[in-house]
Amino acid sequence: MPNTTVIIPTYWGWPGEHPSQANDAIFDHPTPLDGESTLPRLLESLRQQKGMGFNVLVITATVNAQLNKAVEEKVAQLIAPFESDYPIAQFSARDLALLRERIENLGFNPALVSLDNYSNIRNIQLIIPHIMGAEIIVALDDDEVVGPTYIRQATAFVGSEWQGEFISGVAGIYLDGNGEWQLPENPPTGNLFLDKAAIMNAGARLLMEEDQPLVKSPVSYGGNMIFHRALFTQVGFDPGITRGEDIDYLINAHLSGHAFWFDKTLTITHLPPESHQTSPYTKLREDMIRFIYEREKLRYANVDPSLFNPYPGRLLDNDLETHALQALEEAVTPEDAARLGSPPEVLAHAKAHTQKYLPRYFSFRETWPRLMNALKDDNV
Repeated sequence: MPNTTVIIPTYWGWPGEHPSQANDAIFDHPTPLDGESTLPRLLESLRQQKGMGFNVLVITATVNAQLNKAVEEKVAQLIAPFESDYPIAQFSARDLALLRERIENLGFNPALVSLDNYSNIRNIQLIIPHIMGAEIIVALDDDEVVGPTYIRQATAFVGSEWQGEFISGVAGIYLDGNGEWQLPENPPTGNLFLDKAAIMNAGARLLMEEDQPLVKSPVSYGGNMIFHRALFTQVGFDPGITRGEDIDYLINAHLSGHAFWFDKTLTITHLPPESHQTSPYTKLREDMIRFIYEREKLRYANVDPSLFNPYPGRLLDNDLETHALQALEEAVTPEDAARLGSPPEVLAHAKAHTQKYLPRYFSFRETWPRLMNALKDDNV
């Protein structure tokens, strides 16, 4: 059994009655400090993985630094009952300070790592296992559960050859509580953003209907991704992507000559909490930012977005701004506009964000392998 690390980010927010703050990080459904976490449910399901040597690292992120100490203590309490079942540890804001210091001492920018957005958190999920000597990283999310053979299936193909190609990245599918992999669809509107679930289902259907054990995939799901050392030491998550970092990573891998392979038997059950969800306008805003950014990245690299059809490719076409503005206009509330900006302001922000951060990625992608090499066997 290769040295395998299971990574689980967990996201936390203010207590239920506490108002959001203007500088809060944006996560889809952070657990309120006084709420019930889904993390123990996943850790309990990992107890079933008999004979599969692995260790678990929980990465703790909060929407606001004022919560760091209380959340770290809370997560420590949640993981303590599982310490006798498998090696398990927590990476929190205190550890981030030490990691940044070490990165700076090695001659790199400490701002390369943080706990304030999905991509930076995902980069920590690659760095810490790398330092620990992991050969394979299994990425899960804290609102999931896995079956008793999950780890065995997750490591079945990665690191081997399939159809003459080395498998460095594997993606699986999400099931809901009823065992269904298709997302609920609304009646078609003709708007790409409002019809996103149907487009995603069309893409997943093509993959699920394949009769091969593995097939190259245009899409990946962040809570069911497997990384081999040959991949995660060479390709990092783009810090300029604040949402959709899983698909963006697949594209980054593609730009570096690595494919992600889809294994339809590699399933997790996704059970997100029904409460404390981010508003539809917030999610649409983040989608506009990510897809404009992604489209421009592919243009810069001279890559045809249709390679990733139907999803995400269809949302990377020239007409995405028109569709995004229409969807935002339908979803916006006065409160949303006051906090996040009107739809035209969101579009202007998305373009400015791309102009600012995209050039940095092509420098970052050169830095990442050098950083990982410097951190190799780094036990300081």
